[in-house]
Amino acid sequence: MIRRVVTHDVGGRSAVRSDGPADDLWVTSSDQPLGEDPSDGLAVLEPPSGGSRFRVVSVPPDEVMRAVLAAHAVPGVGADGFHRTRTIDYVLVLDGDITLELDDEAIVLHAGDCVVQRGTNHAWRNLGDSPVRLLAVMIAVDPRTP
Repeated sequence: MIRRVVTHDVGGRSAVRSDGPADDLWVTSSDQPLGEDPSDGLAVLEPPSGGSRFRVVSVPPDEVMRAVLAAHAVPGVGADGFHRTRTIDYVLVLDGDITLELDDEAIVLHAGDCVVQRGTNHAWRNLGDSPVRLLAVMIAVDPRTP
């Protein structure tokens, strides 16, 4: 987890609303444009329609991930980890090396590398023996977007 500081307005003055550890950092929606503390945690993959989701994802080694997916089905995620979301994602590798697997190619990423994931089918492969952390901002796109 990382430290998350959330601000708010109290009587026209800025103040700290909360300060503490979090992984699923913030979520916005058309009903809550300034956002709210995610109550659904990491269990929900996509942001609400018209919203965004800001989170830190810890990707375990590939063999662990495959075992978890085999034991617990995640809606929208195949047993091999492949998934597609109706979002544009800005992903920054915080630490470690990870492979972004696409339908026809794979790209090895290192700490400090970033990805702009544009609603395409993909899977994350951690071929190492330690978890890799990714910082991701997911923004919902109009379902009519091709």
